[in-house]
Amino acid sequence: MPPGGESRASERHWADVPIGPRLACAFVSTVLISLDGVAPRFVTPERMPRLCALARSGAACFTARTVDPPWTRPAHATMLRGVGPTEHGLVDNSLAPLQTDAPSVLQWARTHERVTATALNWHQMDTLIEPRAATHRFVIDSGYDPAEDDLMIDQLRRMFELASPPEVTFAYLCRADLAGHDHGWGSDPYLGALVELDRALGRLLEVIGPDASVVVTTDHGGVGNDHGDVVPDVMETFVVARSARIDPGSVWAAAEMADIAPTVADLAGLPPCPAWSGRSLVGTERRLVDRILEWLDQADTVTYGERCTMRAHSLQTAQVIVEAGGDDDLVVAALLHDVGHLMGDAGDWGLPDHAEVAARWLAPWLPATIVDPIRLHVAAKRHLVAVDPHYAAALSEASTVTLGQQGGPFDAEASNAFLTEPHAARAIMLRRADDSGKVADVCPGDGPFVERLARALADGAVDPARARAGCRCGDCVDAGSGQRLLEPADLIGWSVEGRVQQVDVDLVHLRRGETTHVARIPTPVGSAPDPRRTWGSEHVLVPRPVDELSAVAADLIETGVALVVGTSIESGTVLDIAERLGFVRTTNYGDLFDVRTEPEPINLAYSARGLGLHTDNPYRDPAPTVQLLHCLHPARTGGSSRISDGFAAAERLRSEEPEAFGLLTGRSVAFRFRSDEVDLASSRPIIQLDPGGRVVGVAVNPRSLVDDLDTPMTEALASFTAMLDDGAVEHRLVAGELLLVDNRRVLHARSEFDPSDGRHLQGCYIDIDAVGSLARLAGTAGI
Repeated sequence: MPPGGESRASERHWADVPIGPRLACAFVSTVLISLDGVAPRFVTPERMPRLCALARSGAACFTARTVDPPWTRPAHATMLRGVGPTEHGLVDNSLAPLQTDAPSVLQWARTHERVTATALNWHQMDTLIEPRAATHRFVIDSGYDPAEDDLMIDQLRRMFELASPPEVTFAYLCRADLAGHDHGWGSDPYLGALVELDRALGRLLEVIGPDASVVVTTDHGGVGNDHGDVVPDVMETFVVARSARIDPGSVWAAAEMADIAPTVADLAGLPPCPAWSGRSLVGTERRLVDRILEWLDQADTVTYGERCTMRAHSLQTAQVIVEAGGDDDLVVAALLHDVGHLMGDAGDWGLPDHAEVAARWLAPWLPATIVDPIRLHVAAKRHLVAVDPHYAAALSEASTVTLGQQGGPFDAEASNAFLTEPHAARAIMLRRADDSGKVADVCPGDGPFVERLARALADGAVDPARARAGCRCGDCVDAGSGQRLLEPADLIGWSVEGRVQQVDVDLVHLRRGETTHVARIPTPVGSAPDPRRTWGSEHVLVPRPVDELSAVAADLIETGVALVVGTSIESGTVLDIAERLGFVRTTNYGDLFDVRTEPEPINLAYSARGLGLHTDNPYRDPAPTVQLLHCLHPARTGGSSRISDGFAAAERLRSEEPEAFGLLTGRSVAFRFRSDEVDLASSRPIIQLDPGGRVVGVAVNPRSLVDDLDTPMTEALASFTAMLDDGAVEHRLVAGELLLVDNRRVLHARSEFDPSDGRHLQGCYIDIDAVGSLARLAGTAGI
C-alpha cells in the first residue's frame, strides 16, 4: 500500500443515491482514470501501447507536475478537488480530514444532476469524495492488492451496463505503485507491471466505449522504492485525454494536478467551479508536430560552436542517413537528435545531456527505433572514441569539448555494455552521420524530412484501408483456412468513426456510405523482439540429440548454426533428419551429395585442400538457405570445420568502417559456376540489407567470384573477411555429428587434411522457411 496508509479488511458499497429531476438532454460520458505511480519516463509505445495510442488520439502532457508533498492521498485530493495542499491541508497518506470546501468533481457533477460512479480499492482514497457524491460507489479495502485492478474494471462494466450508466466516473488502478514500492521504479517487475496495467487500461477502455471522453493521469513518479522526495523523477507526471473536442495528435506544454478536475468538468459539459484554483486544459493544446517544428525553427538561431546552425546540422544529418540507405525511422531520429539542446538551459556548447533529455520527451510519442538512437548517439560517440583511435582526431571542436562534459571515452566494460543495447548499431550509424552533417553554408530543404516526421507521429492513427484489411472477423477471414476473403477494391472508400483498444484486439468502427463494419484487429503487446543473436569467437556450439529437432530449429533461427550429436553413421541419415526439419532442395549435386576427395574434382570442396570461410552456392538464385553436413568418417588429422557469424562481422564493419560497409552493401558482384552439366550465375551484394537497413544476408565465396573488383571494393572485402576470421569458431566433427548452418548468415570453412584418411561427409540443403515454421510451432524461438 502507499507509505503512510492503513490496511483495512473491509468492503463497502453505496449505490443509487436519489437525485433530483434529470435535465431533458443527453450527456457524453466522461471518465477519469488514475494509474497510481506511473512514471512518465517509462511510458513507451512498446511497453504501454494503449496509453500511447490514447495520447495520439487526443492530447497529452508527459511533463506534468504533481503536488508537494508528492504522496498519493494529497495528490488525489488535488486531482479531485482542484486545489493544492495549502488549501486542502493534506500532507501525507493518513486519514487526516480535508480542510477545504472545494467540491470534488464528482460532487460538482451531482450538483448538476449527473449520474456519477467510483471504483476504488483504498479507503483513504474514498474519504476524499463526499458521502453522497457518487451515485454508484464501489470500494474495497482489503490490503491494496494489484489483482483488484481487474475487480474495479469488472464493477465498472456492471455500472456501464445499467439503464442509466454513469456520466462522470472516477476509477483508480494501483498495480504500478505497488510494484514500485516492492521492487523499485524502473525494475523489471515494475516495467512488467506497466505492461499488465496497460492491458487493464485496454479492458477499461472497452468498458467505456469509443464515444466517451477519457482523462488518464497519475499521482507521482518514483525513485528507488519510494516517492517522498521532491525531485524531478518523482514530481513529473502525465495527463492524457481523448474527446471529440480535442484534436488528435495534440500536446499540452504544461499541466498541474489541480487542472484535472476542471478539465474533467469541462469535458463533461459542466461549468467551472469557482472554488477550484486549477484551469481546464481543453482548448490550450497544440499539434505535436507543430511543437517539434517550432524547436527546429529555434535551432536556426544557435550553433553551439559548430560551423552551421543546429537546424542546418539536423537537416544535413538526415540527408546523410538518406544517402546511406537508412530507413525512415533513422531519418527522423537524425532530424530530431539534437532537439534536446532546446529543451534546457544550454551553454555555449549546448546541453551535455541533450540526448537523454530529447529521448525522454519523445519516448511516449515515437517508437524505440527512433528514440533509442537519439538516446544513444552520445554514448555512440564515447564508444567510438574508445575503440577507434582515428575517430577522436576527426571530431569537431564542439564535439571534442562536449565529450569531456559527457564523461569522456568509455572504458572497456561500458563500451561492451553499449554494444548490447538493441539499437546500438543504429546509434552508431546516426553518430557517424551526425559527425558528417556539419558543413558550413549548406542547408537541405526540410520538406521530405518533415513528411517522414509527420508519418512517424501519426503511426498510431488508424488508416481505414489497413484497418479493413486487418479485420479478422468471420466476414473477412475464412474460418477454416485463416485466409482473407477481401479483394483490394473492398478495402477502399472507408472512413474511421471510432476505435476501442481492448486487451487482445482493436475494435475499429468503419463506414463506407451507408455501410458500417466493426473491424476486429489483433493487437499484440509491444514489438516482437528480433530472434537473432549475433556471436563471435567465444561462441560454444550446443550439442542437441536427434530427438530435439525443435531446439535445433530454434538454434538455427537464433544463431544461424546448430549441432546434432549421436546420430547413425549409415549413409543417407542426413536426408532422414533433413526431411524431419523441412523440405530437401535438389541441386545439380542431387538431393544428397558426398563430400570426399575425388581424383578430378569439379569443385574444390571435393579435394583435400583447406577452404576459407565461404557461402555455399552464391551463384544460384536463390542460393540454398540451410546446409547440413553429416560426418560419417572424420580425418585423422586436419579437416576441422570453422564457422563465423556473418551478421556479427557485418555489424562490426558498419561500426568501424562505414565506408567499406557502404561499398559492400551498395554494389552487386557476380558469382558463377560452370561444369559440363550446368552454367549457373547470379549477382548480389556481399552484404544484403532489408529496406530498414537490417543485415539479412551475406555472400562471400572468392572461388566463384567472377567480378574483377577495384581497389576500394577489394580493400572493403579484405576488411570484412578479416573480421569474419576474427570471429570464427573451430569445431572438429566426429562420426555421428551433424552440423547445420544458415547459408545466408553463417560462413563455413575447413582445414586441409590428408586425402588418404578417407574423410567422408554427406550433405544436403533444406529451406529456412520450414525451419522457422518448426520453431514457431514448437514455441522455441522468439519469432
